[in-house]
Amino acid sequence: MDALIKIKSIQRDGYNNNNETEVITAGTYRKIKSGYELRYEETDATGYEGSKTVLKILDGSKIELVRSGSVSSELYIERDRKNFCLYGTPFGEMTVGVQAKNVESRLTDMGGKVSASYVIDINSALVGDYDLEIDVRCS
Repeated sequence: MDALIKIKSIQRDGYNNNNETEVITAGTYRKIKSGYELRYEETDATGYEGSKTVLKILDGSKIELVRSGSVSSELYIERDRKNFCLYGTPFGEMTVGVQAKNVESRLTDMGGKVSASYVIDINSALVGDYDLEIDVRCS
Protein backbone atom coordinates (compact mmCIF):
# COMPACT_ATOMS: atom_id res chain seq x y z
CA MET A 1 0.00 0.00 0.00
CA ASP A 2 1.08 3.60 -0.50
CA ALA A 3 2.78 5.25 2.45
CA LEU A 4 4.35 8.50 3.59
CA ILE A 5 7.72 7.66 5.12
CA LYS A 6 9.60 10.01 7.44
CA ILE A 7 13.18 9.05 8.30
CA LYS A 8 15.21 10.98 10.85
CA SER A 9 18.84 10.15 11.57
CA ILE A 10 21.12 11.75 14.14
CA GLN A 11 24.87 11.06 14.06
CA ARG A 12 27.15 11.85 17.00
CA ASP A 13 30.87 11.55 16.27
CA GLY A 14 32.19 11.51 19.85
CA TYR A 15 33.56 15.06 19.61
CA ASN A 16 30.30 16.87 20.44
CA ASN A 17 29.51 17.19 16.72
CA ASN A 18 25.99 16.17 15.74
CA ASN A 19 24.64 15.79 12.23
CA GLU A 20 20.88 15.49 11.83
CA THR A 21 19.15 14.43 8.61
CA GLU A 22 15.42 14.21 8.00
CA VAL A 23 13.75 12.95 4.84
CA ILE A 24 10.05 12.68 4.04
CA THR A 25 9.23 10.62 0.97
CA ALA A 26 6.47 8.63 -0.67
CA GLY A 27 6.89 4.89 -0.91
CA THR A 28 5.18 1.57 -0.38
CA TYR A 29 4.58 -0.46 2.76
CA ARG A 30 3.58 -4.08 3.13
CA LYS A 31 3.49 -6.94 5.58
CA ILE A 32 5.95 -9.76 4.88
CA LYS A 33 6.40 -13.14 6.54
CA SER A 34 8.48 -11.99 9.53
CA GLY A 35 7.73 -8.26 9.66
CA TYR A 36 7.21 -5.29 7.36
CA GLU A 37 8.86 -3.88 4.26
CA LEU A 38 9.24 -0.29 3.06
CA ARG A 39 10.33 0.70 -0.46
CA TYR A 40 11.18 4.17 -1.72
CA GLU A 41 13.32 6.00 -4.24
CA GLU A 42 16.21 8.13 -3.05
CA THR A 43 16.48 11.79 -4.07
CA ASP A 44 19.28 14.31 -4.45
CA ALA A 45 18.44 15.49 -0.89
CA THR A 46 20.03 12.29 0.49
CA GLY A 47 22.90 12.20 -2.00
CA TYR A 48 21.74 8.85 -3.37
CA GLU A 49 19.59 10.04 -6.28
CA GLY A 50 18.95 7.22 -8.76
CA SER A 51 18.94 4.54 -6.07
CA LYS A 52 16.06 2.52 -4.63
CA THR A 53 15.95 1.55 -0.97
CA VAL A 54 14.25 -1.42 0.64
CA LEU A 55 13.94 -1.38 4.43
CA LYS A 56 12.81 -4.55 6.17
CA ILE A 57 11.88 -4.56 9.82
CA LEU A 58 12.07 -8.19 10.92
CA ASP A 59 10.81 -9.79 14.12
CA GLY A 60 10.73 -6.34 15.73
CA SER A 61 14.48 -6.57 16.45
CA LYS A 62 16.29 -6.26 13.12
CA ILE A 63 16.40 -3.62 10.39
CA GLU A 64 17.79 -4.51 6.98
CA LEU A 65 18.54 -1.64 4.60
CA VAL A 66 19.41 -2.58 1.02
CA ARG A 67 20.03 0.21 -1.48
CA SER A 68 20.54 -0.48 -5.19
CA GLY A 69 20.99 1.65 -8.29
CA SER A 70 23.52 4.45 -8.66
CA VAL A 71 24.85 3.48 -5.20
CA SER A 72 24.61 0.03 -3.60
CA SER A 73 24.63 -0.43 0.17
CA GLU A 74 23.69 -2.97 2.79
CA LEU A 75 23.23 -2.09 6.43
CA TYR A 76 21.99 -4.59 9.03
CA ILE A 77 21.02 -3.24 12.44
CA GLU A 78 20.31 -6.16 14.74
CA ARG A 79 19.83 -6.25 18.48
CA ASP A 80 22.55 -8.21 20.35
CA ARG A 81 24.74 -8.73 17.27
CA LYS A 82 27.51 -6.93 15.40
CA ASN A 83 27.19 -7.09 11.63
CA PHE A 84 29.78 -6.25 8.99
CA CYS A 85 28.19 -4.59 5.98
CA LEU A 86 29.27 -3.32 2.59
CA TYR A 87 28.19 0.31 2.51
CA GLY A 88 28.32 2.32 -0.68
CA THR A 89 28.44 6.09 -0.84
CA PRO A 90 28.72 8.46 -3.79
CA PHE A 91 32.47 8.48 -2.98
CA GLY A 92 33.05 4.71 -2.90
CA GLU A 93 32.37 1.53 -0.92
CA MET A 94 33.61 0.46 2.50
CA THR A 95 33.03 -2.31 4.98
CA VAL A 96 31.52 -1.06 8.22
CA GLY A 97 30.77 -2.68 11.55
CA VAL A 98 27.27 -2.06 12.92
CA GLN A 99 26.44 -2.79 16.57
CA ALA A 100 22.88 -2.06 17.69
CA LYS A 101 22.24 -0.78 21.17
CA ASN A 102 18.48 -0.92 20.70
CA VAL A 103 15.90 -1.69 18.02
CA GLU A 104 12.22 -1.13 18.73
CA SER A 105 9.30 -1.61 16.36
CA ARG A 106 5.75 -0.40 16.91
CA LEU A 107 4.51 -1.20 13.42
CA THR A 108 1.05 -2.45 12.57
CA ASP A 109 -0.58 -3.27 9.25
CA MET A 110 -1.45 0.45 8.89
CA GLY A 111 1.98 1.90 9.71
CA GLY A 112 3.63 3.03 12.91
CA LYS A 113 7.12 3.76 14.18
CA VAL A 114 10.53 2.11 14.32
CA SER A 115 13.52 3.37 16.27
CA ALA A 116 17.09 2.19 16.61
CA SER A 117 20.31 3.27 18.30
CA TYR A 118 23.54 1.86 16.93
CA VAL A 119 27.28 2.40 16.53
CA ILE A 120 29.16 2.30 13.23
CA ASP A 121 32.90 1.70 13.00
CA ILE A 122 35.43 1.22 10.22
CA ASN A 123 38.41 -0.99 11.14
CA SER A 124 37.33 -0.63 14.79
CA ALA A 125 37.58 3.18 14.58
CA LEU A 126 34.41 4.95 15.66
CA VAL A 127 32.50 6.66 12.85
CA GLY A 128 29.59 7.62 15.06
CA ASP A 129 26.72 6.81 17.34
CA TYR A 130 23.41 6.93 15.48
CA ASP A 131 19.77 7.32 16.40
CA LEU A 132 17.27 6.39 13.71
CA GLU A 133 13.54 7.09 13.77
CA ILE A 134 11.18 5.92 11.04
CA ASP A 135 7.53 6.98 10.94
CA VAL A 136 5.21 5.26 8.43
CA ARG A 137 1.73 6.59 7.61
CA CYS A 138 -0.38 4.62 5.19
CA SER A 139 -2.92 6.25 2.93
